[in-house]
Amino acid sequence: MVRKFIAMTVAAALSTQAACYNTYSVTLDELAKVQEGGSSNSVSIATSEGEPLVVTENSKVGVTDKEGNYHPISAFNFTMTAGQLVAPDEDEIIARDQIETGNVKVVSGVKTGLLVLAGLTAAIGAGVFIVITAPEKKSFGQ
Repeated sequence: MVRKFIAMTVAAALSTQAACYNTYSVTLDELAKVQEGGSSNSVSIATSEGEPLVVTENSKVGVTDKEGNYHPISAFNFTMTAGQLVAPDEDEIIARDQIETGNVKVVSGVKTGLLVLAGLTAAIGAGVFIVITAPEKKSFGQ
């Protein structure tokens, strides 16, 4: 019984190793500021709507091209010139005039917390279900 509960708890923990992100659109000029993180590895930029946004190493950065394809790039490890975007980690070279917009995904603490809470609730609920529906203990051969 205890083994089942531990196994279910581990399975729930492994299945919730994900995070939820808020996605923001940024102009290419603002995205160019993310090329280098400086000494603190964080950069403040503005979204397309003018909201302030802090990009860190945990942020997911990418661009969407004019065909609608999303290209992830590593924050603080790309070069944007007037003519092209070069992302060596992803082996990407994209002409700047082919890029529609920049995207930054920042971890949402509230959404991630709710995801973890849902996983724990499911694990506890499954454990309670097993305990309630388990047959009475009988000896061997009965």
